[in-house]
Amino acid sequence: MQISQKRKDDQQDVLLEELLREKAAVLSRAGFAVDEAIGKLTNIDREIEGKISLLNSLDWNDHAAEASRKKQIICEEINACIDHFNTIHQKAELQYYYLIVTREALGFRRHETIREIYRIPEKKKKYGKFDG
Repeated sequence: MQISQKRKDDQQDVLLEELLREKAAVLSRAGFAVDEAIGKLTNIDREIEGKISLLNSLDWNDHAAEASRKKQIICEEINACIDHFNTIHQKAELQYYYLIVTREALGFRRHETIREIYRIPEKKKKYGKFDG
């Protein structure tokens, strides 16, 4: 009879360990999804900043018509990047929501540290600095 009880305990331990591994895997995937979205936002933000720097470096005195056309094109590119940023931002917010829901489902109730770890930048407004 003792052997049977030991075997049941071992089986229960194996199941509990498997459940813990699965919980960890689910949380890990949810966290990686948020982290990946934040990484994309960071890359897009760098691209936007680069285009703004390029725009600011153009000289208005060199062929005014051509400079104006170039600035218009760069402004349109910046706004396209901002649209992309805001789309990814929306996905990042959704992934963060899924992470919190997953944590809640697993019994975690405090999420302050998670919000600090996964800081999602604010949405961006359209760039309207073109004066040409």
